[in-house]
Amino acid sequence: MLTFSRFMLFCAGAMMLFAAPAKADGDWTFNVLARDSGKSQSIKWTNIPTSKITKHWKICVLLPLMKNSYWVAGDYGMVQETKRDGLSMQLFEAGGYQNLSTQLNQFDNCIANKYDAIIIAAISADGVGPLVKKAVAAGIPVIDYANGINEPSTSAHANVSFIDLGHLVGEFLKKTADPAKTVIGFFPGPQGANFSDDAVKGFEEVVKPAGFKIAVNRRGSSELDVQLDLVQNALQAYPEINYIVAIDPGAQGAVTVLRNSRKLGKIKVASINIIPPVYQNIADGVTEGSGVDFTVIQAKLAVDMAVRLLEKQPLPAKAAGPAPVFLTKENMKDFEWTTMFAPKDFQATFSVNAKK
Repeated sequence: MLTFSRFMLFCAGAMMLFAAPAKADGDWTFNVLARDSGKSQSIKWTNIPTSKITKHWKICVLLPLMKNSYWVAGDYGMVQETKRDGLSMQLFEAGGYQNLSTQLNQFDNCIANKYDAIIIAAISADGVGPLVKKAVAAGIPVIDYANGINEPSTSAHANVSFIDLGHLVGEFLKKTADPAKTVIGFFPGPQGANFSDDAVKGFEEVVKPAGFKIAVNRRGSSELDVQLDLVQNALQAYPEINYIVAIDPGAQGAVTVLRNSRKLGKIKVASINIIPPVYQNIADGVTEGSGVDFTVIQAKLAVDMAVRLLEKQPLPAKAAGPAPVFLTKENMKDFEWTTMFAPKDFQATFSVNAKK
């Protein structure tokens, strides 16, 4: 469970996250949690000096989908870092969490086309394992971005623990809700995706011992329409639900369902992670709060890890990510938009060919 000391580590990391603002040329220093030893340790991570980048490296990026603004934020972070480093990047999206075979084909093509490095948000933490081993054996570093990969030969991991995010949401409920009067509808995302399974583990580790009742746990892909249907059907089947906890599009969809059924305000909503519509719903007072995993920072970190490995420069840590926080209406102004989301005018970008 989330101990007080570990919670304070999250808070300290978050408050220090922006200690060194990004410069115009894209240089940055972020406080991150290094997890190489299995325990989280706060360290400073500065991106590699451009003077140490000797080649125009080609990077393949594999994402589950681009319909969700979470992944557009990741795209933005990678585009910015790719341009700063003078690299080329090609991004492929699988079209949804149901399309593991598509992602595996894209992965295999990136190996065959001899990209210098591969950054992947895996649809399945175990399903991509054989291709991770194949790529690494061919001398192509593989960076696990955001979702989690279980294969030990993975070159580096740029992500946040969704166990920790689950803990944070659970701790928020413990502080603000009465277990004896709270019935939860839980929508943690796709079965088999590492981030989703971890969110279940972290959340249940906190709320079950506290006596909260989870009436239903519905799993499904992270597209908005899928999550919206899951929430709507669950509320019809379990009318006693009075608190919805969900991944970002599930929380977004829940507000729509509750507004349409005139139950907004009667049933509370909290999100495990955040996208702009959830942020706006928190600002409007119709969502209680959300975990934040700083998607853009994770993306910049993934590119920096890839370049460091290609340039044979040391990694400050093999597994690292920003310290997650729980965002509410009271603290939301403490966090910079472009550490969490893409700018509002950013368009999804699938190809970059930058020159130093």
